[in-house]
Amino acid sequence: MLSEEDGQYFLKVLIPSYAAGSIIGKGGQTIVQLQKETGATIKLSKSKDFYPGTTERVCLIQGTVEALNAVHGFIAEKIREMPQNVAKTEPVSILQPQTTVNPDRIKQTLPSSPTTTKSSPSDPMTTSRANQVKIIVPNSTAGLIIGKGGATVKAVMEQSGAWVQLSQKPDGINLQERVVTVSGEPEQNRKAVELIIQKIQEDPQSGSCLNISYANVTGPVANSNPTGSPYANTAEVLPTAAAAAGLLGHANLAGVAAFPAVLSGFTGNDLVAITSA
Repeated sequence: MLSEEDGQYFLKVLIPSYAAGSIIGKGGQTIVQLQKETGATIKLSKSKDFYPGTTERVCLIQGTVEALNAVHGFIAEKIREMPQNVAKTEPVSILQPQTTVNPDRIKQTLPSSPTTTKSSPSDPMTTSRANQVKIIVPNSTAGLIIGKGGATVKAVMEQSGAWVQLSQKPDGINLQERVVTVSGEPEQNRKAVELIIQKIQEDPQSGSCLNISYANVTGPVANSNPTGSPYANTAEVLPTAAAAAGLLGHANLAGVAAFPAVLSGFTGNDLVAITSA
């Protein structure tokens, strides 16, 4: 792990399959150019090596805080270019990690200024993947993002206008990380990611999980659990998450189970070629 004097940090994000091809570029040209321009190092997991419980690839970015924000801005742009047919077929809400902070409680405590209420996105459980950012952080960083009694995550939401949720802490599984899902408009998400990167900076352990392959991680997958948290314990599911699970219904679950099978024959590049065609 690099020391902080080097001014180098790590950001790990999830990339949906449909966006991977346009981030890598033909023969890897786009990702090489992006590394040149930002000075960051970018690694991406192989085409079928997904983060547990999702059908998304893992991207590890190393660089200065400015570089991390710049690379993430580029990636977010590509994720927003969701092809129409993917938007219809991919049930993104099912991959939504379970929140550790009750959103209803935050809704009550958020200042009812016109900017917050007007621009806040609709229910994060149904937000399109194109409007979401998914960051993987070590448990130690997750603690800093949540803050005492959820104070920090609440402040991040207030300052950015985006929704911020964290997946449940994995229990008894060899995974020391949690997924932070940010949902909102492009500018709201950008601000929230900046604030999350600040927390990564503050955590001396932020570079403790630098793997991009999860092939050796065993555990249940998201589509077997209506909350979308791969490691959710049903007894601990918050009322809001349970209610959202009810909204999803069994029809969606049936669709999800089939979804990874549809993808299995294609790489990220193939998918992009198919969708653009």
